[in-house]
Amino acid sequence: MTSSDLPKGGDVRPQASTPLATAAPNPGLGLGLLAIGYVIMSITDGVAKLLTSSIAPGEIAWARYVFASALALPVAVAINGWRSLLPKRIVANIFRGVLIGSGSAMTFIALQKIPLADAAAIFFIQPFMLTILSVIFEHEKVGWRRWSAIATGFAGAMLVIQPTFAEFGPHALLQAVSATCFAGFMLLNRRLRDTAPPLSLQVFSSLAGSVVLTLMLVTGTALEMPAFTFTMPTPQQWAILAVFGGAAAVGHSLMVIAFRYATPAVVAPTAYVQILSATIFGYFVFGDFPNLMKWVGIAIVVACGIYVFRRETRAKAGG
Repeated sequence: MTSSDLPKGGDVRPQASTPLATAAPNPGLGLGLLAIGYVIMSITDGVAKLLTSSIAPGEIAWARYVFASALALPVAVAINGWRSLLPKRIVANIFRGVLIGSGSAMTFIALQKIPLADAAAIFFIQPFMLTILSVIFEHEKVGWRRWSAIATGFAGAMLVIQPTFAEFGPHALLQAVSATCFAGFMLLNRRLRDTAPPLSLQVFSSLAGSVVLTLMLVTGTALEMPAFTFTMPTPQQWAILAVFGGAAAVGHSLMVIAFRYATPAVVAPTAYVQILSATIFGYFVFGDFPNLMKWVGIAIVVACGIYVFRRETRAKAGG
């Protein structure tokens, strides 16, 4: 299946008159939107880490997508109508929900043990995997400069994480699997970007993720699995979970929109922005101050992101 499988002509929803359906390539805008999305998601991960001390990780992931669906659904219907919630390629859209729901649950389980900055660093095998998947399934042409920037950024991420696999092996592995799930989700965002408006796509994946996580919670509660055992939140916790879900919906929507302006291989290095924001959040909330080696890694990651941004925007301008 290639990008040529995407609907064309009269089959495209929304119609060509919708600005986002005909968005011209704009790598700079795509990079910016995705960077903002990653910052939001790093903050929500920090909130999730705080909540795991009193709420099961699977329940946090479930609440995230339930509230995201509840908050985004009426907005999507008001803007795009009920028909927009029935996008083409329904199976692929359901699979998006499975990937993002499962990946989020794995991340929240990992965050019970792993420092926020380290978890973010492990997660950044995702841009590398995304580029590989883009080459394999989208047949994208990636030049040696972009490969070099991504590889260098990945090396910087490894300087941030250091040898935490030895200390947090099982949880680190879960975070690595989560990153691979998220890479697949990002690739499907690209594949499905013209099958429905961005907000409708987000609602659909949130609904699918909610169903998947509900099944996990029912099973986990019945089997008394700590990571997936439901306990009734307090009113204050419900309020936090509601804001948490809304922020996650905004972050994911920005990611969907970003792929209307730039390809996955172009925006992949931007994901490293999350390392910096996670490090800042971890310092102020959890008191985890990175050592010198981690700061060197962060500097490398940021430099790679700036390089790709300047190169892509210069190429667009014909420079």
